[in-house]
Amino acid sequence: MMKDIPYNINIMDQTGMIIGSGNKGRIGTLHHGALKAIKQGKIVEIHKDEEFVKKGINLPIEMNGHIVGVVGISGEVKETRPFGNLLKSAVILLIDQSIALEKENLKNNLKQEFFSLIIDSDTTYTKELMNQALTYGIQLSKPSQVLYVDSSNEIAEDITVGFPSFKISKTSLCLVIQEADKVEALQQLIRNQNPDAFISISKVNDTISEGFLQAKSAMRVLKGFYFNEKTISYSKCEFIADMSKLQKNDTKAERLIHLLEKNDELIKTLQVYLGCNLNANVTAEKLIIHRNTLNYRLNKIHTITGKDPKNILELVELIFMLINRVI
Repeated sequence: MMKDIPYNINIMDQTGMIIGSGNKGRIGTLHHGALKAIKQGKIVEIHKDEEFVKKGINLPIEMNGHIVGVVGISGEVKETRPFGNLLKSAVILLIDQSIALEKENLKNNLKQEFFSLIIDSDTTYTKELMNQALTYGIQLSKPSQVLYVDSSNEIAEDITVGFPSFKISKTSLCLVIQEADKVEALQQLIRNQNPDAFISISKVNDTISEGFLQAKSAMRVLKGFYFNEKTISYSKCEFIADMSKLQKNDTKAERLIHLLEKNDELIKTLQVYLGCNLNANVTAEKLIIHRNTLNYRLNKIHTITGKDPKNILELVELIFMLINRVI
């Protein structure tokens, strides 16, 4: 405001203490004009400098019947008076905005706390929790599916109006679906707005925590195992998803996970090779490389990891490596 108003501006709290000022040396000191405005509950004009006060205008800020602070402009009263109400309105707007933001943050925190509860397998569905769920459009007594969305860009929580949704991170979202016939339409809606997003869908479960675990496991399979796929259902990868979870804490598998970490070309080659059902000719064609180049890459994977992609048992370990490298 002081860029446009050629006078010093002071902001005081409800005790008259200066909490903001163009004159930084006055911050933390008592403003006697503000104190007077608070006591009288009205605008106080000071026409001449005194020992503890400077001439100017002081306007109390009242909200919900209570004075929450004072704004003051130092200078000749006649000159500063026209700016008084403008400054007061600006401060009230800022306070309103701050309160609204605080309420929104509280609302979001409560929602995240609720989400943390319902994805915890140890949570019991109490009557209180079931009532709270209704405020988010969820009936905990009703079976549900969980749809997990993960994008490379920030994803909006209100992407699907009408369906309960919860942010997992800035780029990932979880939706609870209790109407089976809506799943396909919902996927299409998400895909229209986020063409590159990964989507995984759980089976129908009695608890949301089970659905969340399934969708999360399926997401790891989707991002780890496949090269060009963007959607997966847990029911289509149930065995490999569950087995990969068991492997995740295995120290031998942990060592293997990082071996190809920095070699995107070899990871892509292995993914396409698997996607082509180990058909070398089709794999080479899809990668637009010579068959000899493909063999060179497969041999290189064998050299680096100690696991031969052409050996079915060792290939299974490589599959788990692909999946478990995804967080």
